[in-house]
Amino acid sequence: MTVESAKVLEEGGATASTHSLPDDAAQPSPMQHLSDEQVASAIVSRLSQDDKLSMRDGDTAFWPGVREMMNTGSQSAPWPAGALPEHHLPGIHYTEGSRGIVHKGATTFPTAIARAATFDPELEERIGSVMGYEMRALGGTLFGGVPLNLMRHPAWGRAQESYGEDSFVIGAMGAALVRGVQQHGMACVKNFALASMEHTKLTLDVTIGQRALYEVYLPHFRKVVEAGVAAIMTSYSSINGELCGHNKELLTQLLKKDWGFDGFVLSDFIFGIRDAKKAAAAGVDLEMPFQLHFHQSLKELIGADEEIKAALDDACYRLILQQLKLLHQGTSEKTKVGSSEFRQIAQEAAEKSGVLLKNEGGILPLKNIQSIGVIGRLASVANTGDKGSSDTQPIHVITPLAGLRSCYKHKVDIWHDRGQNIIRALQIAKRADAVVLVVGYDHSCEGERVATDLAAQFHKMLPQPRSREEAQIASQFLRAFGGSGSTGRSQSSEKAEEGYGAGDRDSLRLPPHDVELIEQVCAVNPNCVVVVMGGGTILMNEWQDKPAAILLHWYPGMEGGRALARLLSGEVAPSGKLPFVIPRHESDLPDFDRKARKVIYDLWHGYRKLERDGVTPAYPFGFGLSYTQFHYSELVVTPPEELISGRIQVEFSVTNIGKVDADEVAQVYIAPKGSSAERAKQELKGFQRISLSTGESRRTSIYIPIEELAIYDGERNQMVVERINYDVIVGGSSQDPNSLSSELDLFGEPPKSTEKPA
Repeated sequence: MTVESAKVLEEGGATASTHSLPDDAAQPSPMQHLSDEQVASAIVSRLSQDDKLSMRDGDTAFWPGVREMMNTGSQSAPWPAGALPEHHLPGIHYTEGSRGIVHKGATTFPTAIARAATFDPELEERIGSVMGYEMRALGGTLFGGVPLNLMRHPAWGRAQESYGEDSFVIGAMGAALVRGVQQHGMACVKNFALASMEHTKLTLDVTIGQRALYEVYLPHFRKVVEAGVAAIMTSYSSINGELCGHNKELLTQLLKKDWGFDGFVLSDFIFGIRDAKKAAAAGVDLEMPFQLHFHQSLKELIGADEEIKAALDDACYRLILQQLKLLHQGTSEKTKVGSSEFRQIAQEAAEKSGVLLKNEGGILPLKNIQSIGVIGRLASVANTGDKGSSDTQPIHVITPLAGLRSCYKHKVDIWHDRGQNIIRALQIAKRADAVVLVVGYDHSCEGERVATDLAAQFHKMLPQPRSREEAQIASQFLRAFGGSGSTGRSQSSEKAEEGYGAGDRDSLRLPPHDVELIEQVCAVNPNCVVVVMGGGTILMNEWQDKPAAILLHWYPGMEGGRALARLLSGEVAPSGKLPFVIPRHESDLPDFDRKARKVIYDLWHGYRKLERDGVTPAYPFGFGLSYTQFHYSELVVTPPEELISGRIQVEFSVTNIGKVDADEVAQVYIAPKGSSAERAKQELKGFQRISLSTGESRRTSIYIPIEELAIYDGERNQMVVERINYDVIVGGSSQDPNSLSSELDLFGEPPKSTEKPA
C-alpha cells in the first residue's frame, strides 16, 4: 500500500477536496503495510448507510444534469460521482472520448476503427497513456473511451468507435488502450455487451446462443478484465429478453465471479438501467451520470432486501478500491495537453492506419510531378468523426488540402476544387499531372444518434421536478424528445422515426455524387488517387476499376492531413491493414435492419461468413498494400509443452525484398481440421507489426495461448480445445496467396477445458 492510501485510512474523518490528494500524502504512516484491498474494506466498514448510498450514483441532480447535457453534451467538464470528501478519495470524474478526451484542447487521434488498422498494440498503449494523462490534467479520473463493441455489420453508425469485426483484434487493442490509460487514471470499457446498432439501441433485444456469445462476442471483454480494467459500462441492449443492466448472470456470475473482475460496473448513461432493484441485484455498482433510479429507490430497498444490502457494501468496496489505486499515479500538467509531443503520436497513428487498397502501375508515391489537383468537398474540411459523445475539440485539424500544401510547398502546384460543380472540377483534373480525389463520409452520414421519442419511451421513469426551474427543464426535454408538455405522450410515428445525429447507415456505398465525380475525373485523368474517408466498410465494386490508386484514410484525427501527405509523397510507406472484410455486395453480409427491435446474432459475420459461404471479397480481412514487397519463409510451428496452459510457438522469417523501408503486419490464422462442430474456416489468432529496411530479413516468433483454439461445449458449459489437427497459416492477410502453412497436431491429447466459458 502507498503512503497516500494509508493516510486515507488514518485520516478518514478529515476534510479534503475530492479533486486533489491530501497535502501531507507523502508523510510516513504505520498503516503502509496494508494492501489497497484491506484499506478499502476498512473504509467501507466506517461508512454510514447514507455515505454508501451517496456513492451509488452520479453527484448531479437529474434535471440540472439534463439541462447541462442538452446544452453542452459531455464536453464541458467531467461528470462527478462517488464523492467522499472526508476520506481523501479523488472521486469518480467521468470523461468521454474514444478518439481523445472530449474537453477543449486535448489531442484528437484517429478513430478507433482507424487505429485498429495499425495492428499496433504498442502504439495503442502509448495513445492510451496520452489520453489518460490529458484526462487527469483536465480534471477527470475515469476515461469512458475504451470501445470494445464488435462491428457485426458495417452499417452500424458507431462502427468508427470500434476496433472492427474480429474479436482477437478488439481484445488486443482494447487491452493495450486500458494499460496505457491506467498509467494515469481509471479506464472504462463499453458496452457490455452486444451493442452494435444505433437507431434502436435503447430497445434492442438480441437473441443469441451460448456458442456465439462465448466464442465471438465476449472473449475481448475477458481480455481487458485480465488487463486490469477499472470499470465496465453496461449496454442498453437486452440479451435474450433481459436488459444487460439487469442481467445478474452476465454482471455478477460471469464478470465478477467467473472472470474475477475486481473493478466496478456502471450503467450506460441515464437509461442504462430501468429498475433499481433489478440493477442492484444484478451487479450494477454505479448509476451514471445523474441521480435517478438508485437515488429514488435504493434506500427503501436496502431495508427490505438483504441481497440489496450486501450488494451495497460490495459496490462501495469496488468503487473505493479503484480510487485507492489512483493514489499510486502521478500528476498531470495541463500545459502538456495537446502538446507537439502528443500530436506527433496522433500523426504516427494516422500514418500507420492508412490502408493502400490499389496502386496500379505504381502511381504512388506521387513524385516527379509539377502539379496536383486536389478535388472533393472533404479535402478542405475538418473531418474527425461524428458529433456525438466522442466529439473532440482540438486546437487545429490539418485537412488533406493543408497537409499536401505543406508537404509539397513551392515544389508542386496544388489546385483545389470542392467538386460540387463537376465541370469546374474536370477543368482542374485535365490540367494536373495527378489528381487526389477525397471522397467518403462525415458526421452527417453516420454516428451516434438520440431518438426524438426518447421521452415518450421512458417518461414514466423520469423524476418529478422539484422546483419551477426544474419544471421548465423537464418541459423543454419532453418537447425536444417526443413528449407533449409534461405528459410524455408520444408525437406522431413520423416524428418518432427522427433523431439527433446520423445513426446507422442506410447504405454501404459512397454518395452518388462522389461516384459520379470519380468516374468523370478518372475519365479525363488516369493518374487519379481516390482517398476514402469514413468510419467503416465502404463498398467500391462499382467504381474501383476507375482510379489508379485507392487509399483508405478513415477519420484520421487532428494530424490526418499531414499524415496523408507523407503517405502520398512517399515520406512514409503505407502499412495499415483492413480490420474488416470489404465485400463486393452488401448481400454477402448478415441482414441489417436499422429499425429492428429484435435481432438474432450467430457465429457468422465479416470474413468468417464470407469464407463459410465461399464468397470472394473485394478486399480480404487483413489486406493492405505497401510501396515494397515482403517475402515469408521458414515457418516452424512448435506445439505447447503443456496442453492445459501452454502456448503454441509460431516462428517464421519476413524479408523486405523491395526498394523502400516499410512496416509489415504479419498475421497468424488457425484453421481447424475435422472439427465436430461447425467452425470458421480460419480465425486470426496472432499478429506482429515488423519494421524492415530494404533487403532486411527478420526472424519473428508469435506465441498463441492454447485457449485461443477453444470452442464452447454446451453439454459441459465449458470452453474446450478439440483433440484434432489444425493448420497454422502465416501471411500478410487472411487471403495472402503467398502465405505459409504448417500442421499442428494435437491429436491423441485429452481435450483441454477451462473452468468457465471464456
